Amino acid sequence: MPDQKKSILLVEDANFFARVTESEIERAGHYHVTTAKTYAQAKTILEEGKVKPFLALVDLTLPDAPDGEVVDLTIDAGLPTIVFSGRFDQGTRRSILKKGIVDYVLKDSPASLGYLGELVNRVDRNLSTKVLIVDDSSHALALLKKRLQLYCLQVITATSGEEALETLKQNPDIKLLIIDHLLPGATGFEVMTQIRRRHSFSTLAVIGISATDDPALTAKFLKSGANDFLNKACTPEELMLRVSQNLNQLDRISELTEMAHRDPMTGLFNRRHLYNVVDKLHKDQMLAGKEMRYAMIDIDRFKQINDKFGHETGDNLIISVAHRISDLLPPRSVAIRIGGDEFCVALPDIDEPTSKQFLSELRSSMPVTDPGNDEHTFAPTISVGLSAGTENSLASALRVADRCLYRAKKSGRNRIVTSSATTLDAM
Repeated sequence: MPDQKKSILLVEDANFFARVTESEIERAGHYHVTTAKTYAQAKTILEEGKVKPFLALVDLTLPDAPDGEVVDLTIDAGLPTIVFSGRFDQGTRRSILKKGIVDYVLKDSPASLGYLGELVNRVDRNLSTKVLIVDDSSHALALLKKRLQLYCLQVITATSGEEALETLKQNPDIKLLIIDHLLPGATGFEVMTQIRRRHSFSTLAVIGISATDDPALTAKFLKSGANDFLNKACTPEELMLRVSQNLNQLDRISELTEMAHRDPMTGLFNRRHLYNVVDKLHKDQMLAGKEMRYAMIDIDRFKQINDKFGHETGDNLIISVAHRISDLLPPRSVAIRIGGDEFCVALPDIDEPTSKQFLSELRSSMPVTDPGNDEHTFAPTISVGLSAGTENSLASALRVADRCLYRAKKSGRNRIVTSSATTLDAM
């Protein structure tokens, strides 16, 4: 298998710090660290082009570049750059921030290494994260956009509340909104109220901004639905930290939601996802006049397999069938483990012949031996019931698919029965 790890360039001359940094970064995420000990080595690595880093971590002081020249090297190479150093004064801080770095980290404690690992992960996630800035001041908009792009965020801008609402509609994957309190035609608070009717705290973070030193603005923004508030005169570090904290919070919510909607054994979605998310998809399909089929899938004689070979063998078979479903799953389709040895596949916009082709391929690809033990040889089969695709509700569609599955079992198993009374027998 090819190495899929993302590459990071580390430029550090101290052996001990280089080792602990490599360890922390590789522990923090799926990364491969290429280390250079000098400016010259870093330059050679970049010029050769064999390594394609997405990020650079550089020591400010190197034997052959004592005045931070390596920062210019990596930034000129187009790499987002994080600087670390054992010395830091206000003059140095201003100088390196002016160069356009992501952030700086002091070599003063183990906590700094932990922060570095979190920062690397944040920059990585930012590459696919959209942010919308809403401000009618072109100067403020340009400045904030430039700062956020340094953090590798995908930045979209709007100059009015109306434009912001339309942009959010066209880009539902926007994760962060930064909005000024003074906008043409409406206040930021009024726009916020409209936005929160459509976008919850679990999917969109909002930071209010203002150039006014009015302490009441913070409370007003928060009461209107914002997650946070910043003065436009804040430091680059504060902006980055507030943005990162809000995005990290969204990521944690997303991870918890994902865990709540996944079956831990197979990795497929679970019943909660079926009745919360797929149900909404079904309603949308019906409103649009589109079809939505469901296949109910059951492993034949699963109890006998469990009784004969044991629960471990049964679990391995369930996992193997789940993997087969995932591997063959048509685009936009959703695979769900209902429970035990029963699965459901939601098939939006897929006609009956294509659905039957997918299910036939699945039925013919069942494992002939126990995936966990080659000595336990058996030939499992599956029975499938397929709904019509025009049922008005999820509940009625599942009832139809269940009835078809029952008919498949009663008529001999190892077959697919559709609501149109078509039966595909064992081949």
